[in-house]
Amino acid sequence: MSADYKERYEKLEDKYRLITDNLIEAVFVVDAESFEFDYVNPKIEKISGYTVEEYCNLTIKDRLLPDSFLKALKLINKAKKRYKQGANDIQTVEVELIHKDHSTYWAEIQAKISDDTNRPLKIIGIIKEISDRKKIEQKQIELIKSLGEALAEKEKLLKENKILMGLLPICSGCKRIRDENGRWWPLEAYITKHTDADITHTLCIDCSKIYMEL
Repeated sequence: MSADYKERYEKLEDKYRLITDNLIEAVFVVDAESFEFDYVNPKIEKISGYTVEEYCNLTIKDRLLPDSFLKALKLINKAKKRYKQGANDIQTVEVELIHKDHSTYWAEIQAKISDDTNRPLKIIGIIKEISDRKKIEQKQIELIKSLGEALAEKEKLLKENKILMGLLPICSGCKRIRDENGRWWPLEAYITKHTDADITHTLCIDCSKIYMEL
């Protein structure tokens, strides 16, 4: 390597590190086969708790929760397949990772296969922490679920109220109730079927007197 080439190379490398070290997100380069990290910028420590040196001694599998690792592996295999077919678009995935303090956090990863054909396949990308966003999304999901349950309960109550407030055709002889389909139900069975009420058997005051005299 000539002195001039070496100087140009070192300047280019310094410029590359200056750019990546000052990005808001963490930048990484990882081997597409071994999943070992070749490079991460200092921003990774703020996100993961690990120093650059510590992080580079870990693999993707070490960092991700099992479900997230499978999701990432599937995406990597898809990206490598598309790369061999001539396509090399940016892939985005949301994964859950393990922090150095053993807690977990969510991150959005955008990555693509390196275009450098003179070396083994590498994956380059950025990691953006999205834990706060995921918490908001989860709260929204729970809110929508609660609203759905509340609406379902409201519809049920309205239906029960309509049944109880409406005119029910009751047989004068056996006291069975006819539903909208023409089927006759015993009183207790009808109430149990069409409402959330539970039937309990007791005696009113008048009937109590009659049975007490027997």
